Amino acid sequence: MAVPLFGAGIEAVTYNNLIAGISRARGPVVSGRFIVFTASGKARHIGIAFEHEKYQTIYSFQRIARKDEMGEPRKDEAGKVMESVLFYIAQIPPGFHELRYRMVIDGLWTTDPLNEQSEYDYDNGMTVSAVPVDYYEIFQTNNVNQGEVRFTYTGTSGKTIRLAGSFNNWDPFMYEMTETSPGKFELTLPLPAGTWYYAYFDGMTQVPDGSNREQVYTRDGRIASVVTVQ
Repeated sequence: MAVPLFGAGIEAVTYNNLIAGISRARGPVVSGRFIVFTASGKARHIGIAFEHEKYQTIYSFQRIARKDEMGEPRKDEAGKVMESVLFYIAQIPPGFHELRYRMVIDGLWTTDPLNEQSEYDYDNGMTVSAVPVDYYEIFQTNNVNQGEVRFTYTGTSGKTIRLAGSFNNWDPFMYEMTETSPGKFELTLPLPAGTWYYAYFDGMTQVPDGSNREQVYTRDGRIASVVTVQ
């Protein structure tokens, strides 16, 4: 998901460099795996929410105060007072070719007035703003869609790797994973909402998911990984 940089453990140098590139309010700017959203500082408050998060979380913009060393409003070369700018920096999540979003400007939902690219969100019955981004993937287990989980395993090429868990009564022979590239195994399963325990099997050796930090001990003392489907 798109998250504020401070909450994602992004290096301060990267964050400061992105801020340094903000000179005025304009349409969204993609910089590597980040997007810089800006808006006029005339608004009291601006928030942003993303379609892939079902618009459930509103992230607040921050304000760049343009003042000189004496605390006075800074002026440009023509002597005009420089307008303050509101900004929000989001990290681009993996698996997307574009991000769609809405803004909340002083309490009113709207599209981004500085972004000319808009689309109609038929699921929610409204017009939204959109920004194209460079697609990338991280090879790890994740919820690819609501009700589906892509399980991933990295190991020795040519082996037979199987998946088992609480969703199939820990049967180690039911689900065989597909080697999609040398040493990379995948399997996507539809799963109902709930919390599920699982592990991979190399022969009869049970192996937890190395790409998933959520782990528990099962009743037999072995380690299992945990995935939650909303």
